[in-house]
Amino acid sequence: MIPKALIEKLQSSQHLVIFTGAGVSSESGIPTFRDALTGLWKNYDAETLASEFGFLADPALVWGWYEGRRIRVMQSQPNPAHFTIAQLARQVPKLTLVTQNVDDLHERAGSHDVLHLHGSLHQPRCWVCAETYTLPDEPLPDQPIDLNSRITPPRCPHCDGVIRPGVVWFGEALPTQAWQLA
Repeated sequence: MIPKALIEKLQSSQHLVIFTGAGVSSESGIPTFRDALTGLWKNYDAETLASEFGFLADPALVWGWYEGRRIRVMQSQPNPAHFTIAQLARQVPKLTLVTQNVDDLHERAGSHDVLHLHGSLHQPRCWVCAETYTLPDEPLPDQPIDLNSRITPPRCPHCDGVIRPGVVWFGEALPTQAWQLA
C-alpha cells in the first residue's frame, strides 16, 4: 500500500515519470544481464545473442535463446513493484512509465502505454520488411524452456523473410517513438 502522504505529494505533481530496469523484474524470477552470480551475460556471449552479426551467423541459436526467455517471462508473474506502479498510475494526474525491460510484466500488472526502450520479447518482426509477427500467447506444448535450445525462426507471411526477436540489439537505435515519448 502506498502511504497517503506520498500519494498527496505525488498528486500535486503535474507529471510523474518512472523509469525501470532489470531490477524490477528480477523479483519475478527474470534473470538480469549483468548480475555477478546469475547474470545472463555471465553464461552467454552478448555479441553472439544480441547483435545483428550473431543473428545472421546462427538464427536458430539466437531465436531459441530469445524464445526460451519469452517462455520464462510468460510463466512468471508480476511482483509487488509492478502492481504498485500500476496502482500509482491510477492515483496521480499523469504518469509515464519508461522501461528498459523487454518483458510484459508491467502490462500484466495493469500499467498502460508502457514505453519499452529496448523493445519487447513479445513483438518480433520480419528481418526483411519489418512487419510485426504475432506469436502465440501461450508456449507451445513441446516448446523447450532451455536457453540453449536451437529453434528455427518462423518466416514472415508477407515476404517470407526470417522473423527476428523484437528487442534492441547492440549497435541498433532505440525505437524512435518510444524514445521520443520518453
